[in-house]
Amino acid sequence: MRLGVPSLSALQAFEASARHQNFATAAQELALTHGAVCKRVGELEKHLGVPLFERVKQRLVLTAAGAEYAKRIRVHLDQIRRDTLDVVQQGRETELEIAVGVTFAAQWLIPRLDDFYANTRDVRLHILGRDQPVFFDDSAFDAAIYFSTRLWPGMPGTALVTDDSLVLVAAPRLLDGRASLSLEQIAEHSWICPRDLPRAWDDWFASQGLQDGANAADIKPQRSAQRYDMFVMAINAAVAGLGVALLPRVLIEREMVSGALVQAHAHTLANPQTIYFSYPAQRRDWAPLRQFDAWLRNAVDRYLAERR
Repeated sequence: MRLGVPSLSALQAFEASARHQNFATAAQELALTHGAVCKRVGELEKHLGVPLFERVKQRLVLTAAGAEYAKRIRVHLDQIRRDTLDVVQQGRETELEIAVGVTFAAQWLIPRLDDFYANTRDVRLHILGRDQPVFFDDSAFDAAIYFSTRLWPGMPGTALVTDDSLVLVAAPRLLDGRASLSLEQIAEHSWICPRDLPRAWDDWFASQGLQDGANAADIKPQRSAQRYDMFVMAINAAVAGLGVALLPRVLIEREMVSGALVQAHAHTLANPQTIYFSYPAQRRDWAPLRQFDAWLRNAVDRYLAERR
């Protein structure tokens, strides 16, 4: 090992051992012997002068320094792998892996991707549904699109949609020919509650004050609420007529245009969450990511213009 620069084979042996916390499994992955992996990790520890593992009753346990080092090395090894693929795939398609909230992908992004592919011949997207924070130091994603109240820590990016609203919607049959529902009529139906908007109903009623001759904050549902883990579930429940729902406008545009859902009350509430687009700092200037970023911004601009 050169001074300050461990060998790539030692780093690969350490990263695989840290991920599996087992030398034998790491050896199988790397097509090496158990002894070879142990030797390379031992040489790395000697080179660094820092213990990376504790051997506890024949078990491998990462030290605090080892866990932090493994996290960092994983990023760099993945970058080397991607850079190598970029060279190999010159003249061929480049793959771009995007982590996206399941509902946003299904309802908004995927229906627009024909335009992306019509204008981008050398980039192929892999869309992976993710509804929880994605931290790039532990994953291979090139970018993420997600709802949140702020950018996730350690992930540069930009806001895509900042002025979305929560709209009270229902299947047309629940309105029974009426233009809208009064607050009392809304209370007669089951309220559909997505996991990620736990206070939406309370905030929607409280934001109205006195309306329809009643104190909106005092309106209580006459039926049990329905709770759904994902927005797409709540949307389908509303389309099926299972109750009334408060949902982000950006996720139900198609259903409102088609008439599968109608606005059941004029009052709307600002969506407390913003849609963000984030990426690893080291990928900021990568050409395929810049291409997707430019297309995504244009797609959002067109959507906002159509919505207005």
